[in-house]
Amino acid sequence: MPDEGDLYIGASEDHGDAITAVAVSPDGRIGATGARSGEIRLWDLRHGLLTAYVGGLQGGPVESAAFIGDVKQPRLLTTGPSASLWTVTAEALEWRQLPWDGGRLLTSSDLEAVLRQCGDLRWLGVFGPLYGRITLDSPMALGRTGSGLIVVSSDEGRVEAWRRPSGETYGDTGLVWAFGGRDAADQRLTRCCDRWRLVVSPRRGRVVVLDAETGAAVTAFAPPARPTAIAAHPDRPLVLLGGRDGSLSWWDARSGHCLGRVQAHGGRVRALALATGTDLVMSVSQDGTAALWRLHGRGPAGRFAPPTPSGPRELTHVAGTPDGRCWLIGGRGGQVHVLHWSGHAGLVPQRVGRPSWVMDGRDVETLLDDVRHHWDDGPASVAAVRELASGDLDEAWHGTAVDALADLVVNGADPAAREVAVIALAEIDEGKATTALYRMFDRHDSHGSAERLLAYFTGEDESTTEELIASLPGIDNFFGVLTSATLGERGATAVPAVHAALRAFPFPAREDADHWFHDESTKYWLMHALRQAGAAAAPATPTLLAVLEDEEIYRDTRHQAEVTLQAIGLQETADTIAAEVRRRADLVVHGENDEDDETEGFSRLLDVLLGMPPAALAASREVGPALEAVRRRFGDGIRTYEEDGETREYTVFEIRLADCIDKKIAEQVKR
Repeated sequence: MPDEGDLYIGASEDHGDAITAVAVSPDGRIGATGARSGEIRLWDLRHGLLTAYVGGLQGGPVESAAFIGDVKQPRLLTTGPSASLWTVTAEALEWRQLPWDGGRLLTSSDLEAVLRQCGDLRWLGVFGPLYGRITLDSPMALGRTGSGLIVVSSDEGRVEAWRRPSGETYGDTGLVWAFGGRDAADQRLTRCCDRWRLVVSPRRGRVVVLDAETGAAVTAFAPPARPTAIAAHPDRPLVLLGGRDGSLSWWDARSGHCLGRVQAHGGRVRALALATGTDLVMSVSQDGTAALWRLHGRGPAGRFAPPTPSGPRELTHVAGTPDGRCWLIGGRGGQVHVLHWSGHAGLVPQRVGRPSWVMDGRDVETLLDDVRHHWDDGPASVAAVRELASGDLDEAWHGTAVDALADLVVNGADPAAREVAVIALAEIDEGKATTALYRMFDRHDSHGSAERLLAYFTGEDESTTEELIASLPGIDNFFGVLTSATLGERGATAVPAVHAALRAFPFPAREDADHWFHDESTKYWLMHALRQAGAAAAPATPTLLAVLEDEEIYRDTRHQAEVTLQAIGLQETADTIAAEVRRRADLVVHGENDEDDETEGFSRLLDVLLGMPPAALAASREVGPALEAVRRRFGDGIRTYEEDGETREYTVFEIRLADCIDKKIAEQVKR
């Protein structure tokens, strides 16, 4: 239960901060709104009255909300920094915070109700812990497909489907398909439709419909206006898009054909909600208006334009009942509107809110939206970022600004736009700028960005390779990633000096040395430079293998050796690693109990191979014999253990890695 001081029953007032989530119970009796402050409010939608509000529990913005469960005892699921499950009764509002394995707190009927909300992308932890090799940063669970695939998305633009092995409590979850890479998907514009087709909008203005079971593209189309809002029917092949130009269009998710288009608003469409039991859809806009439409109709079935307020009038969120009779709308100024609709009376306001939050100075929300949607338009992105950085940013906008700028740094198509976004982001949050830089250099050819940014932040136009290497010990992460990436940009010309500096460290590392951690950091940066150099760093392969197998080394340093070997990615690299795997597999050393001792680093080498480019694995002359040697070493790979008086089986990890490598090679050969 919330503390008594956090729970209020009071007058019908609007939020004091921007609304970030809205939800309506299926019967239309209860509505919920969440704000950027973390406050949650419940509304009696029949009369448009506030019934309760809670503050101080969410610990950050309410990112999404949905009613689940039965009508008699509705439950509200909210997410933000954490997920919470609220049980709404006439007497009380019971509250339970969901842990990472929150699925165990939900009944099967609740779980099915949550699956229907999969398009909201915010159900982290609902399905229980995802064991194994899921690699996404901050994955958001979309849902489960009919065959049990777990579909997840991340803010870096990847959508992936994973399968957890049946009967293995701690078995590795296996990747089935992935969508993303350079064609990154906008997480805010991803929805499910037509019984587990997945609609994604890559950050190039296109829309792609995927088969959620296989990841195969069903269709793709390019709407005339950049999408800024999306809705999809869960059971029909119907996708609705709101555009930057204020348009509303609807599309066939199987053929990609446009079924209709209207000019809905004078400003960009910020949100859409579909009444799934009817042909009604509600759109809300930056211009402060809401409109109700019948699909295939030429004009609105109803339009709502509240009185012009003194504060922000932009409407940003909307939810409605399946029958389309009740709609709850939230705005950027904290205003809450409740609208009722009937075929006889039309669209009738039951409650008209007023913005209670007034923003000083610039329209930061619109400016941040420009940053998000201009990511592939270099000059527009640069102009928007510079305007954003030109004045003091209110503390309330820091988190939103950081997310928008980091998204541009990682996914922007124009190098100049990415660089100006790095500069602006570093002024707000250097730590987030550092993380974004790592991801930017992983995703894009740098085109000299690292050297230009380093010169900007240090004030030094150009340094020699030797000077850059000498500066690595003791620098912080931000300058470390810039300096090492600058060395990597110099490619083959810098590799000999970087490699020599790495070889100069003792192997194995001396963990008892006073300068051990500084040494590990320096080795990390040197290998990051080699990683950025790619195939040109091939001469460093033996040294990288020595780092990989140094048991005294720091784990992050060892990991950097692994990904650097994978970045070199040559057939010769795969041959070298596979030959060592084969040597170890054939080398049987017996200990006191006649058991194998020579296994240290064995699976680590297989793990490196698994991450190598498929073409290099397929071309390698050594990988096949190495995998055969692994299977000879472990036989059928099945082992048993006792648990609770029962004999259980598991597959040896090395055999599982070998099987994954074989599968990767087979897929490459097939292509």
